[in-house]
Amino acid sequence: MAIRFQSTLILLITMFLVMVGFGIIFPILPFFSINLGATPFQIGMLMASYSLMQFIFAPFWGSLSDRYGRRPIILIGLGGFAITFILFGMATNLFTLFASRILGGILSSACLPTVMAYMADVTSEEERGAGMGLIGAAMGLGIIVGPAIGGIFSQFHFSFPFFFSAGLAFINLIFATFFLKESKTKQSKPRVKYNRIKHLLSLKGFIAFIFLLVFVVSFSISAMESTFSLFAKDRLNFGVAEIGWIFAGMGVVGVIVQGFFIGKLTKRFGEEFLIKAGLFISALGYSLIIFASNLPTLMVFVILASLGQGLCRPSMASLISKDTEFEEGVTMGTMQSVDSLGRILGPVLGGLAFEFHYAIPYLSSGFLNFVFGLILSFI
Repeated sequence: MAIRFQSTLILLITMFLVMVGFGIIFPILPFFSINLGATPFQIGMLMASYSLMQFIFAPFWGSLSDRYGRRPIILIGLGGFAITFILFGMATNLFTLFASRILGGILSSACLPTVMAYMADVTSEEERGAGMGLIGAAMGLGIIVGPAIGGIFSQFHFSFPFFFSAGLAFINLIFATFFLKESKTKQSKPRVKYNRIKHLLSLKGFIAFIFLLVFVVSFSISAMESTFSLFAKDRLNFGVAEIGWIFAGMGVVGVIVQGFFIGKLTKRFGEEFLIKAGLFISALGYSLIIFASNLPTLMVFVILASLGQGLCRPSMASLISKDTEFEEGVTMGTMQSVDSLGRILGPVLGGLAFEFHYAIPYLSSGFLNFVFGLILSFI
């Protein structure tokens, strides 16, 4: 039990640090990029480049974790995260920003599917929803701390938050090297020979719809996140600090929902009900953002969207992990790829839409979540 607690704690710290690094980007990147001459569309492309690499490489890392074990892949992800954030902090032009972001997407994509597969290894089906909720809570906590670090420390220098996060990742890498135990037993064999494309194309019925929802939820939040700093700056004259605290508020909600309530809610209502509720709540939050006139109202509307996300994500991961004929590593890797596909298209189309009108990314995200919530209610 002590070993399981110790390993689980390292997993949660790992995902916390990954999301700290992800969250730092939100308040800083638009301002940083604009200073280097970037347009909203190019900012979206910069964010999408990271997710494109995750889409390509997450199943690869997940498959390697099924073959060689979870532990070495997690260590690679942590080391890659730290190195690429140092490179990002040293960037002086758009080319180096893109290059470091792409490399970061390749290496850090080893973390999430492998951590989720590790959690699936060490939990029963009854515990699975709560386990995925803990991962979601750790990620939400990272989203709290990341934007706050970005907003506060960027006032000294834009590079400082990235160096700070890299240092934390190196510390966690040292602890994981000595204390993280392997969760995958040698007796565990791949149940079916895996092909990601065939897997996705072969999906049918309800589980295929859940994979589609993973894309929709990811697309919606990333379209909002990639344009939010520009929206808050242009419409409400907010700076990096205010935007950082708003993203931190989103993270607080994510931690509370996924860390303290999702397990109990799953046992009482089931994953499908929580996904439906999350879609409708998110739809309301996204649609109301454009009507915010000050910090309190904007915070409330953004938190609504975050609450919906907090209900959807662990519930979808739990359903997918229960309904698979493949190893958890490749399954979670495929889910992460679909999630990354949403994070590729969301920032690109969101940034392009923002250039036409600031309201389009938010109303579109609200519409998508509402429609798919209705569809889920009738299938």
